[in-house]
Amino acid sequence: MRLFIYTCVSAGLACGVVLSSMIHRSNFYAACIYLSKSSACMMILLNMGFIGCVLFGKALQALFFGRLRAIEVEHLYEKSWYAVTETCLAMTIFREEFDLHFIVVFTTLLFLKIFHWLCQDRVDFMEQSPTNRLTFHVRLVNLLSLLLILDIVLANHAIQVTLSKGPTMMIMFGFEYTILICTILSVIGKYVLNLIDLRSEQTWEGKSMYVFYLDLVTDFFKLVTYIFFFVFICFYYQLPLHIVRDLYVTFRSFIQKCGDLYRYRRATRNMNELYPNATAEDLSESTDNTCIICREEMHIVNTEMLEEDNPEAAAYGEENVLNQPKKLPCDHIFHFHCLRSWLERQQTCPTW
Repeated sequence: MRLFIYTCVSAGLACGVVLSSMIHRSNFYAACIYLSKSSACMMILLNMGFIGCVLFGKALQALFFGRLRAIEVEHLYEKSWYAVTETCLAMTIFREEFDLHFIVVFTTLLFLKIFHWLCQDRVDFMEQSPTNRLTFHVRLVNLLSLLLILDIVLANHAIQVTLSKGPTMMIMFGFEYTILICTILSVIGKYVLNLIDLRSEQTWEGKSMYVFYLDLVTDFFKLVTYIFFFVFICFYYQLPLHIVRDLYVTFRSFIQKCGDLYRYRRATRNMNELYPNATAEDLSESTDNTCIICREEMHIVNTEMLEEDNPEAAAYGEENVLNQPKKLPCDHIFHFHCLRSWLERQQTCPTW
């Protein structure tokens, strides 16, 4: 309701200034000159343009996403506020180039960022809602493809302008669209992984590692892009304060993921040797035989049935091997596959 009232008032003001300029000026060209030179008229027209972008965004949201969840709206407000604040800091570097063109390009960038954020939240939501309709996938695939094409086209345009005219504000937007390309490729990768997981009949144990490697590669390319832009701006302009935080966060995330990968590889290199099979006595001494990771009861697996020369080994199945209880040095016991999946995320005992 508030948006409707604001739109009506903005449209009335925009029509008023346009009609007033046409009445008091002898021709159309003179009216356009007056509107472009008047600060008040420009503010009213820019406000009307902003309302048009909001309405267009609402229409695209209804087309591709439908009704937004409360958490998605909350994320939009948080990230949009941060993006505007970051741009205000960037304007201190390109203050001499701040004009109508800058406002239009920034509005386009923010408009596309919003749909990138919504795609991220919606792909993450796939794991919580496995029964999505076909229309959900059709709309999401079309939007992801459209965003990727727009990112590539706009990044290429910004780079071409920079190469032809030298360092300008377009280098900042080229950098932003390069980051968006990394982001949308990561979202597409996660969507494909979620789709494979949803279509598999059994739980995909290795999915978390693929997601981990995807995040690691994404952070690496983002870090390279941040470093290149940081050095470039420092060389031609001044210290870019607006990306210092992003550069630090990305660098810390990349180093942390590298450390997690090293610890995971070390912990899972020889799991059968590092973590012996739990015996019946171990389970009897335990107060609870429930694996706290999957919340299912643990049972001792007959290892004699798993020997290669046993004809019933194949029938016994690999699932029983994965359900073999493993004992940690701290004497806690978990299923083999549960322990392995846990070590992919944390390299400490789940009870800590």
